[in-house]
Amino acid sequence: MKCWNCQNPSDEALVCGRCGMPQPVGSPPGPFEALGLAPRLRWEAGELQGVHEDLARRCHPDLFRAHRDDRVLSASKSAMRALNDAYRTVRDRDSRLIYILSALGQGQQSMRTVPEGLQDSAQILDRVLSRIEEARQKGDRAEWEAQQDHIASLQIKVEGARERSDHALRVLAGEWDAGLSAAGGEWPEIGEEWIARAVTLAGERAYLRTVGGRLAEAREWPDEDPAPA
Repeated sequence: MKCWNCQNPSDEALVCGRCGMPQPVGSPPGPFEALGLAPRLRWEAGELQGVHEDLARRCHPDLFRAHRDDRVLSASKSAMRALNDAYRTVRDRDSRLIYILSALGQGQQSMRTVPEGLQDSAQILDRVLSRIEEARQKGDRAEWEAQQDHIASLQIKVEGARERSDHALRVLAGEWDAGLSAAGGEWPEIGEEWIARAVTLAGERAYLRTVGGRLAEAREWPDEDPAPA
């Protein structure tokens, strides 16, 4: 890829590493390509954020507003959009897993799945949450309080499932990154067994995020409407 401004080869998708000019984005690059990173699943906390912030400083439109060539400001705007889209796509481990599955043609396969170990509690959980939501809607605080012990018990079970899920994701990520390293940083040839496990795990984690949010909400009694003045 050549820089449109200096015509030198550029290893970066969004900003020329030689002349510093932002690059116009036609078809958006993949998120890892936009960030100039290998498509690893494991990243240290804040590492991706640091890369995003560094690139944002280099291609932000405010840097180029006084430039006489309108193409420069236009390129900076398109580069900044592509950068922000890329960061949103891969900024946490779940979004990275979902992106990689989508790139492997499995984007439509990840559905919410009850994790192993929670199947026996799933119906109870739905029933208790339904009672809580009904009590909140009706303003029945006594019923809401009567269900709180159940909610606390269910939260413990969900937290246990989340810990098991986190461990499974670490294992999957280690396998993916090892394959990536063996392939010299290129997308690895990955087996169907890994993909099947990843699809199941993504569905389980989607379920846990939804249920975790509902349980947290169930612990809160809605504020009463303020008295009329």
